[in-house]
Amino acid sequence: MSLPVTWQIAAVGGGGAIGAIARWAVNRLFLERGWLGIPAATLGVNVLGCLLAGFLLVWIDSRAQLAPFWRHLLFTGFLGAFTTFSALGLELWQFVRAGRFDLVLLTSALHLVLGVAAVALGYTLARGLIGASN
Repeated sequence: MSLPVTWQIAAVGGGGAIGAIARWAVNRLFLERGWLGIPAATLGVNVLGCLLAGFLLVWIDSRAQLAPFWRHLLFTGFLGAFTTFSALGLELWQFVRAGRFDLVLLTSALHLVLGVAAVALGYTLARGLIGASN
């Protein structure tokens, strides 16, 4: 099913606005940015975003008729604004510039390992709750 461009724009824009506000709210929760010397707000957002991505993949795929709208709203809009891996790149670059390669490796590993694990967990939870057969 093809979604009109105006609906695509509305879905991406609406989802993006909500995702950006949610990202801002998480940053506000972390007044002191750091845990073990790493940016905890970005880590939390990226892991949560990956968990949601895995869950939403199953949820959206189980609603084929509405899938295009939900993909634009939730993946491109909300998660695109919420997860902000570009922030991670900037934070890693700051560690590189400071010569803190230990924190570059630790931060990178945590984001990648926990992100992939969260996608798998979200996917598994959704399959159990929604009962998808894929």
